[in-house]
Amino acid sequence: MKYSRAVLLVLACGLGGCAFMGRQGTILYLAVDSGFSAKEIEMQIDKAFLERFKDRVTIDATFTVDRAMGAPLTPALDGDLHFAGRSPQIALITVAEIANAASFPKAVEIVKLADSTKKRLSLTGVWRLWPEHSGSSKEEQGRHVEAVDTYRPDHVFEIHPVTRINDLRLLDSFVPVKGFSPGVAPETFDIYQKTVCKIMIKPKAISIVTRKGLYNDVEFIMEITGDAPLVVEDGRFVMASALDMKGHVAAENIRMVFAKGTPPELAVRSLQRGARLHVFGMPRINFAEVLRRVRASATDPVQLTWSIPYEIVIVGVFNDEK
Repeated sequence: MKYSRAVLLVLACGLGGCAFMGRQGTILYLAVDSGFSAKEIEMQIDKAFLERFKDRVTIDATFTVDRAMGAPLTPALDGDLHFAGRSPQIALITVAEIANAASFPKAVEIVKLADSTKKRLSLTGVWRLWPEHSGSSKEEQGRHVEAVDTYRPDHVFEIHPVTRINDLRLLDSFVPVKGFSPGVAPETFDIYQKTVCKIMIKPKAISIVTRKGLYNDVEFIMEITGDAPLVVEDGRFVMASALDMKGHVAAENIRMVFAKGTPPELAVRSLQRGARLHVFGMPRINFAEVLRRVRASATDPVQLTWSIPYEIVIVGVFNDEK
């Protein structure tokens, strides 16, 4: 029997309350929903786009809002405001999200007005290519993108979190959401580390083929392992290990991504090798690693079938002071 996604979401919530759905219910929904389509997604991205954004934290976009949420999600469901639309700079169905949106009513107002008037917004935010909300078996960058009639369309590309809407800056939105429970480090990183990925080289594009419905957030202790960060115009990249709350290593040699001027980026600026931060992060495909594997495949083609190449965008630092 085929059920709508809305029904699946209600069923998930009913398993134990909406707070439960904030973590396990969402995972259940994604797992059940994935049964209605192919288990894998092919994300075909232009080579020039990969090169341009491989060492960039954010993207600037002229964005047409097709549909926005009426109000931000509750904290138990992450507190974001979602709005879906199109951008010529991206050429993929895109969902943008304002983090901790209830604390930024002006930003919510701007988005809702853009939804009603269809006047384009000037957006900046962290780019994210990730297959959590994919629906079809293939997403191909560069094809004509039709308007959508929902704020939660099937998609693989996000501007999340948004750092600027027109002249309104949202850097202070990069803080943990009170009441929201991100994924647990050992289980979540284990999924990332074991998820198989196939990279296919095409004349003008690279296809990344992997499974759908991967976890979208994780809480962990970040321990800096690199001697020097890669500082770029819009932020920095720091090599680190991910530890669980007891200090056990969950993943090593992971590139951590920090948006310039946000609380996490300010917190990590002065830290040296061995320093630790208790953080909340979200994964995205690591374009630099994709391109490195493509180059290496000339002599070592097995690298095109390794685990998914990911990095973690740090969107909040927890204050552990008592």
